[in-house]
Amino acid sequence: MKKSPMEVFQAFGQGMMSGTDSWKEVISDDIVFTGPVDQVNGLDAFAKLNENFMPMIRGNEMKQAVEAGNFVITQMEMQVAMPSGKTITLDMSEWYEIKDGKIQSVKIYYDAEEFRHESSPTL
Repeated sequence: MKKSPMEVFQAFGQGMMSGTDSWKEVISDDIVFTGPVDQVNGLDAFAKLNENFMPMIRGNEMKQAVEAGNFVITQMEMQVAMPSGKTITLDMSEWYEIKDGKIQSVKIYYDAEEFRHESSPTL
């Protein structure tokens, strides 16, 4: 049975939170990730990006998730522990493009100014 874009998105989220690699089952081998700080292509690069970022997450709250055609669009707040020791809150919008039961692309939007400020060493 074909999964809806929302079901694929939910499987991705559950896999990410499980601490296993099960989320990779719903990711296209040639996924394209675009965000304000990083841009990567391919499953291996996307996995490495997540492996580096996931340990920094201290909490998140899904405000809404909407399915529109082949897309799942979310608004969420994520608490991220920065190398400086400070925890910042990112108000994010995510666009997941899903085709044939796999996430093809992810575009993430947030104000990266505080993220950049906290992650770069002060001189």
